[in-house]
Amino acid sequence: MDRVKLKQEILDFTIKGVSSFLKKNSKLEFYAFAYDCNAEYAEINLCFNTLFDFEKTLDYYQNGQFGQNFKSDEDIRDLKYNTGDWEYQCFETISILSDDELNDIFNGFPDEDDDKSWNEFVESLMELFCECLLEFRDTLTFKSIPKSKDFVYFCIDHDEDLKIAEERLVQIENKLNKK
Repeated sequence: MDRVKLKQEILDFTIKGVSSFLKKNSKLEFYAFAYDCNAEYAEINLCFNTLFDFEKTLDYYQNGQFGQNFKSDEDIRDLKYNTGDWEYQCFETISILSDDELNDIFNGFPDEDDDKSWNEFVESLMELFCECLLEFRDTLTFKSIPKSKDFVYFCIDHDEDLKIAEERLVQIENKLNKK
């Protein structure tokens, strides 16, 4: 797996996807941008959300059948940063490795270490994705995003807790800053 080549491919994909999305949605202001990943499949989905759309979603959930589940600050925060509930989720998607490449990687692990090796591989992909997001942050395209005052960006794996994703991004940024 050529990390340099993959990083360039992901960065190019992100710049192109975000640029195109912003041209089509030039009047919107965003509070968050995310790489919503499914690392087991080497997949990255680009996602945005606006405060207006979040408020609509929150109102829908709070006034629905399970409204009591969306009252606490923690529950509201979880909803706010759950990319699966965002208006502009997965507007562009890339799989950086084919199914055959993923199978070759998995089949290359010693049988007794399959799960451990696979988990390490998935985590290494998440680190790569975070590095790409941090590089994207320094581009003109990122700087051109219309951002709300408390704009955030993050890289999260499928069904992962936001806190874990935030901690990983900070760790990787600190590691990169030490180089």
